Amino acid sequence: MSADNATVAVSGPRLVSLEVRGFRAFGTEARTLRLDAPLVVVHAGNSQGKTSLAEAIEFLNSGLSSRRDMLGGSKAEYHDSLRNAHLPATDTDVYVAAVIRDAAGVTHEVRRELLCDFGQGTECDSRLLIDGVEADNLDQVGFPLADPPVRAPVLLQHTLRHVLSTEPKQRVGYFKALLSLTDLDRFRERVRAARGRVEAEQPGSALRQVGTLAGTPAAFTGDTIAALLKKPITAEAATTAVDNAFLDAGNVVLGRRGDADGFARIVDLDELSPVLAAALEDERERAFPLSAFTVSPTSDQLLTPPDLEPYRVALTGVDQHTAQHTAVFEAVLAIDEYATLSHPTDCPVCGIDDALTPDRLAALREHLRRTQSLTDTARSMTDVLADARRDLDQLAAAATRTAPTAARWSEEQLTLATDGLHDLGLDPTLAADAHARANDLTQAVTAVTTAAAAARGAVEHASDAIAGRHPVNDDDLNSGYEALAAALAHLKTVRTSYTETAMALRAAVDAATRDRTAPSGLREVADLLHHRAELIAEVVTEATRQQIIRRLNTADKALGTAAGAVLDTRFTQMSDTITKWWTTIRPDELVGFGGIKRRAGGTLFVNLVADLRIDMLSTPVTREALGVYSDSQLNALGLSIFLARTELLGACVVVLDDPIPGSDSDHRLTFVQDTLAELLNAGVQVIVTTFDGKLAEWAYASHGSSSNGLSYRLDLIDVIAGPESTQTADAFGQLMLEAQESLNSPTAKGRRLACTTLRSAAERLAKQIIATGQTHAGTAMSVADVKSKNLGDLLPRVLPLVVGGNAEQGHWKLFPKVLNPGSHDDDVPPSTELKQTAKNLRKIAKAHQNHWPGGLLQ
Repeated sequence: MSADNATVAVSGPRLVSLEVRGFRAFGTEARTLRLDAPLVVVHAGNSQGKTSLAEAIEFLNSGLSSRRDMLGGSKAEYHDSLRNAHLPATDTDVYVAAVIRDAAGVTHEVRRELLCDFGQGTECDSRLLIDGVEADNLDQVGFPLADPPVRAPVLLQHTLRHVLSTEPKQRVGYFKALLSLTDLDRFRERVRAARGRVEAEQPGSALRQVGTLAGTPAAFTGDTIAALLKKPITAEAATTAVDNAFLDAGNVVLGRRGDADGFARIVDLDELSPVLAAALEDERERAFPLSAFTVSPTSDQLLTPPDLEPYRVALTGVDQHTAQHTAVFEAVLAIDEYATLSHPTDCPVCGIDDALTPDRLAALREHLRRTQSLTDTARSMTDVLADARRDLDQLAAAATRTAPTAARWSEEQLTLATDGLHDLGLDPTLAADAHARANDLTQAVTAVTTAAAAARGAVEHASDAIAGRHPVNDDDLNSGYEALAAALAHLKTVRTSYTETAMALRAAVDAATRDRTAPSGLREVADLLHHRAELIAEVVTEATRQQIIRRLNTADKALGTAAGAVLDTRFTQMSDTITKWWTTIRPDELVGFGGIKRRAGGTLFVNLVADLRIDMLSTPVTREALGVYSDSQLNALGLSIFLARTELLGACVVVLDDPIPGSDSDHRLTFVQDTLAELLNAGVQVIVTTFDGKLAEWAYASHGSSSNGLSYRLDLIDVIAGPESTQTADAFGQLMLEAQESLNSPTAKGRRLACTTLRSAAERLAKQIIATGQTHAGTAMSVADVKSKNLGDLLPRVLPLVVGGNAEQGHWKLFPKVLNPGSHDDDVPPSTELKQTAKNLRKIAKAHQNHWPGGLLQ
């Protein structure tokens, strides 16, 4: 439908304007394009920046460039490909900004800044701002992203041909992305990843240890435990089952099958563990007498001399001579008949007649009262010394147990032991070294018991002194304990050396007996029983893990089947949509599009089918499209696939970069009249960039108008500044572009042409200002209504309307003086004067464009 017949309205969000700086071809100057129309056509020659403009819109939407993922080559070839190559190294102001009007009619300022370009070991990184607030995407303003690799509704040449050049296996991913079916695949991938993680988990160490029972009489226990893992099991049930398995395994390896063999079957795990340990020790002893090298552990507690200071203090408070008789006085007064004595009697101690009188007994009691504190302290110290004797006796006994029995071996016993090591394939010196260390340990034990006995003698002497209320000699006591401490320290050192040697011997014998003797299962069952709690927990965990793996396998299979069914349904839908767009580009052709199909019903390969007919009524012959389509047909197919995607995803804006190649000019008109019309009638805002002047002209003529279309031309005049955009309806802009080409001409003829064109541009700008000023003053006027032709006649009318003050008036007055001579036969101005004049004209045009509401009339 032509714009002449109906006004096309964009129903959804739209791009109102776009500003680009420093991105790809766009350089140091920020370039702005007004896009507020259903159709925007941008015409530019090759390498003038039109594709950079389309990629800028893609970058604004997605923050990425799809060319790296779809065009091919290595990633290194795209390093530093987004930032303009001519920007100074310190210039980091690279951005694409836009004004977007959402579906509710509210406008938003959107800006995406390039923070990091593609580089060695780095990905592209950007920051998106919506109304000054950072955001992750443009969903909130109505521009949602699609699935990769084509996330933005921007058709670029690498997008157009990617699906056709890629392998069928890779093509399925592209179509799933187009159909928004990647969620199903991602879910299936997550299911597979979860299964992989669960499968990668190893059973617990205790559960793996069950494998050590293989080759032993208890090998059947492995099958018993494995059976528990086939379905979920509770901790209570696992405990019962594992305990029963242990009892069965333990009785088998112990040879206890019931009363018939003379040994009762063990039915309690508490009984099983010590029986296994004893049997295992017997097994080791038969191979080598390790018990002879076993030593009992000793305490490392250091004994200190008893503190008798309270006794010495108490003793100084009484007469020592008298105090020594306290025991005698206590013995006399302990006799019952003296307790109530009322008359003198013979003394039982001295034998003097009538020497023990009531008064004398009273004196004895008074003496005991005065020495009661000493008596109490003496009794307390007696208890302390008794504890010291007990500690010394216990220490000596423990030290004696430290000496291994191997130290008392005869030469014959040592020879038998070394021969036993030789039979086990071990170095006989292991036994000789352990025996030598055992002798050292025995000597150290003897030194400790001797020192303990000496210390005990000192304690006994101190106890006797206290009993007789004599002073205590601390020197003997302290020296005895010091000697004991030294002996204990030496014992500790010798015991450490011996333990290392004995442990090496035990480890060697354990390993040898494990390898050389037939596996009885005793050791394996005992070790496993030690980890009973862990095994029970791991059985429950492993049973659950196996169930999860089975469920994930079932889910993966079901998802695969479902994915195929969904693909078929969506492929049918998309095939119809692609066919619709195909017929807008290439109607009434005998070579048509036959659809998208999965190869052999699988989900890994997708084929594109072509329908070949003899005439429009004949039954088509199907072939692979890639094998029979011409280059222009393949291009049309890629365009149709892209447009089908935008329709299925409900895109509100579509950007088409060179949608019809020069080799397919025959279908330029059908694209303009049918394809563009279909998009515009669907309410889609369409932005077309093309090198084809006719396509640009026809598209704008067919669908564009003052309200429905905008048409631009891009020209890369200054590589550093970047492409300049000019509306094709802007006569002033077109004249300025024409003049630009001759400003630097080295010939007078070229600069004369620039003078003439700049004068025409100045006259056009003056007419626009006059028409705009009159219209805003209340007298409606178009640019064509301004009849004056030359600049001299226009100056009096334009000077009252200047917005730049005296500076602008001066520029206007100077324009004729600079440009008129060069337009006739006088001397032509140099390039510098022409460039300054062009700069002033652009500055004035920009000032008036911003000053008048709605801009200058065109």
